[in-house]
Amino acid sequence: MAGAGVHIDVDWDDAEVREALTRMERVAEDPRAVLDEIGAMLVATVARRFETGTGPDGKKWPASARARKKGGQTLVKSGRLRSSITHRADATGVDVGTNVVHAAIHQFGGTIKQKARTQTLAFRRAKTGSGAYVLRFAARKNTRARKAGSVRVAFAEIGAREIAMPARPFLGLDAADRDAVLEIAARALSRAAGATS
Repeated sequence: MAGAGVHIDVDWDDAEVREALTRMERVAEDPRAVLDEIGAMLVATVARRFETGTGPDGKKWPASARARKKGGQTLVKSGRLRSSITHRADATGVDVGTNVVHAAIHQFGGTIKQKARTQTLAFRRAKTGSGAYVLRFAARKNTRARKAGSVRVAFAEIGAREIAMPARPFLGLDAADRDAVLEIAARALSRAAGATS
C-alpha cells in the first residue's frame, strides 16, 4: 500500500472465522443470487409506481388524456407495459426494464410525429332499443358483416400532427430503493458469515 500512512495485517487463526470470511468472499465473487433478489425487489417497486402513478423522484405523473376523459389510471389502459417489467441478473449486475417499444416515450417523454394519412372507417347498421337504425363504428376485420352488406366503409383524410408526451418515469431508484438494495446485500453477507439475524 504505497503512500498509505498506516498499514495493518490481520491473520486469523480461528478456523470458524476463516470459513465465514471465505463464504463472504464467495458471495462477493458471484453475487448472482443477491442481484436476483435485488432485481425482484426493484420490479415490485416499479409495480407500486404504476399503482400510485408516481415516479422515482416522488412526483405524480401527469394524467393522460384517456385517464382524464374516461377515468382509470395513467399508463395502465391494457396493463401491458406494467406487466412487462422484468429483471435479469448475472455475475456483474442486474438489469430491470421492459421490451415494450412505447416504454421509452413514457419514461423520457418526447414528441410523437404522425404523418398525414387516409384512414378507413367502417360503420355497421345497428338497431336501437326504440327500433330505429343508427350507424355505429364496426370492426374493420368483420368481413362476414361486410359481405352481408351491413357494413359501410368511408375514408377520412387525417392531417399530420405532433403529440407532446410528458415524461412519466417508472424506472429508476429512489432513496428507499437504495436503502433496500443495501439491506439485501447486508443480509446476504450476514447469511454467508453465518450470522443468526
